[in-house]
Amino acid sequence: MASIHEILLELLQSNDCVVVPSFGGFIVKQKSARIDLENGMALPPYKELGFNIQLREQDGLLANRYGLLNQLDYATSIRHIEFEVSHWNETLALGKPLKVSNIGQFWKDSEGNIQFEQDRSFNLLMSAYGLEVIRFVPAKPEPLEKIPTLVKTPSNTKVWKYAAAAAIAIPIAFYSYWIPVKTPALESGMFSYQDFNPFKTQDNSAYQETEVQISELAEVPVETTYTDAYEQHISPTVTPHEPTISVIEPHVMYCIAGCFSQVENAHRLEQKLAGLGFNCSVIHEGSLYKVSLGQGFSEEAMDSILHKAHSLNIQTWILK
Repeated sequence: MASIHEILLELLQSNDCVVVPSFGGFIVKQKSARIDLENGMALPPYKELGFNIQLREQDGLLANRYGLLNQLDYATSIRHIEFEVSHWNETLALGKPLKVSNIGQFWKDSEGNIQFEQDRSFNLLMSAYGLEVIRFVPAKPEPLEKIPTLVKTPSNTKVWKYAAAAAIAIPIAFYSYWIPVKTPALESGMFSYQDFNPFKTQDNSAYQETEVQISELAEVPVETTYTDAYEQHISPTVTPHEPTISVIEPHVMYCIAGCFSQVENAHRLEQKLAGLGFNCSVIHEGSLYKVSLGQGFSEEAMDSILHKAHSLNIQTWILK
């Protein structure tokens, strides 16, 4: 015979909301794959479970599946489920943790509220079957290249000094002889022997400025149209670009108090909450009917609805 735990695990893999009568409801949200850089892991996509103790009314989903697999009628299936759930509630009432394999663990906190933590070792997303957590392998540091050490070899420094001085003096002495003797530079008046004296200060007044007469340029009689031709035939016409104004549409948020697979159950809860003064509505999303206490465009707009629901001990969650 298939157990409630096995059937519950099967329903969570194919439904967005599964209610366990007299215990609470599970809400399923699919999460995309992500990379955890801090811990060096690549995580596959998965289904995240949320638990809402307010979803305790019988919606028939678990009972119908239990009766189909175990070949029982609907009433007998409900009795079997209530018997198993009573053991779950007794375990929590005694202050002991309740662990449901591959689903998660339940316990009561210091204020008596039931808390739930999902079992992360099992992935409820069927399309991610076979995908595992990938851990990054740190790259090995490359060895540093050894820098060759320069070894100073002893040398005769005085010899190098004389060689450097000779390398500079020989060309100077050669050109000092070649220019005056082999060229008419001194006769032309451009150079003198005093110009080769490094200790003599140059007298700027020895040189005179000479004005050079340049004839005026002839004026071109025909006016050129090169600029016009360039602008008309080569430069493209630039049309100013009008900026595009993006309109940001507000995103509606709903305060959800119930989630049902049958629309009749959703309408019953809607009428009950409307009698308490809420602006209720039923939202059809996928295969579920969600009962909303109200809606708004920001977190501030939802505060009044959440405060009123909390004062009436109604647990809710925000649908964005």
